[in-house]
Amino acid sequence: MWLNENAGVLMLIIGILILGALGVSLWILFTLRSQFCVQKLRFTGLYATDRVTRTKYASLTIGNKSVREIAIKEIGIKNGGVAFDLTTLYRYKAGLDERAHIVIEQRYSIDFSLSVDELKSLLPDGKGGRLGTLRLYAVDLVGNLYQGKIAPVRKLLADTLRVQNAAGAQKRTVPAPEQKTE
Repeated sequence: MWLNENAGVLMLIIGILILGALGVSLWILFTLRSQFCVQKLRFTGLYATDRVTRTKYASLTIGNKSVREIAIKEIGIKNGGVAFDLTTLYRYKAGLDERAHIVIEQRYSIDFSLSVDELKSLLPDGKGGRLGTLRLYAVDLVGNLYQGKIAPVRKLLADTLRVQNAAGAQKRTVPAPEQKTE
């Protein structure tokens, strides 16, 4: 008797529970889809200093956020619109053969560092050494381009150039010592 009298309320409660379960199922489905189908790389660039020698360098990391491995054809840094390929330098530092594929496994990352002198080579000659927005980029074997800004590395390079330019200006303004003639 109670079921017959409250059938409408029961159907309403059961309908709300079914809609809630459907919503949770769709949320899980789209979350898993983004993990399996979408390949994403995360780029991190740090302004680093060696603890012992106090030399400054750029520490670069490319992380794979998906659950699929990604094979990389090219790694580099873009300065404004100019791209500088660092693939051979990475292979040399990682001890890889020059024809070996660079593979970033699922939920894993690759790291490498660039000295200040290596960073100075990222300044294009045609623009008078102008420093633009720095982006770390990677191109996979299919041709997809992944990129991310690395502002701390830009700050490291800008600080280095500022110190270098100040030293050059100081050299030009210091007068030569006078020689006494007898």
